[in-house]
Amino acid sequence: MSDAFKYTLLISSLPQHPENLFSVDRPPVSRIQLDNRLALLEEQDAKDLQRIERLLLWQKIPGLEESAVFSHFKAEAQQFCHPFLRDVLTWRLELRTLLAAFRLRMTSPDFDGNQFQGFGDRVLQIRRHWRDKHFGLASRIPWIVQAQQLMEAGESFALEKLILSVTWQHHLRLANGHYFDFPAVVIYVMRWDIISRWSVYQAEQAVTHFDELVSAGLSGIDFESL
Repeated sequence: MSDAFKYTLLISSLPQHPENLFSVDRPPVSRIQLDNRLALLEEQDAKDLQRIERLLLWQKIPGLEESAVFSHFKAEAQQFCHPFLRDVLTWRLELRTLLAAFRLRMTSPDFDGNQFQGFGDRVLQIRRHWRDKHFGLASRIPWIVQAQQLMEAGESFALEKLILSVTWQHHLRLANGHYFDFPAVVIYVMRWDIISRWSVYQAEQAVTHFDELVSAGLSGIDFESL
């Protein structure tokens, strides 16, 4: 069975993702079912896909400072056989660079921007415009304005939702021209991961909201008199 036929079979066997990320509360296929389909991947492609998924987990890598994270990711990027995966990782590193710059400027107001470490062509721009509210990038990256406002307001859930949305739209653009090849499989899995992450956020928010309702409902009760 040729690679082209196997990957066509793989993609055709998977249910489509929705266009709107926030219209669903769970992925269209379970992880077990997805992994069963991914068994059709060639060995090296399967290894590369597993590595990119591990690297692109949204949580911070335990034990690593932000600067070390960039070094770790850049070293990992060189290990990929497929250039598409290097591009995917590069884009995520550049996104993380912007968020790291906002966070550092907010938490360390005396920090010298000339010492900022990150990844990509925008690092020099960030250093030169360290005191500019949006690092002089608002015209080129429209969502950066909202991200800065949410971070300053401490709206962590809304910020995560924005980043998920930005990443979702980026993957939609990447999908153009890729239908039944390995990049198409990568994009599908990346979008699956985003939906999975969004479903976790929704569950966490539901629990928090329930706790708040319970606390509000019991706030006026004198338990010692019961």
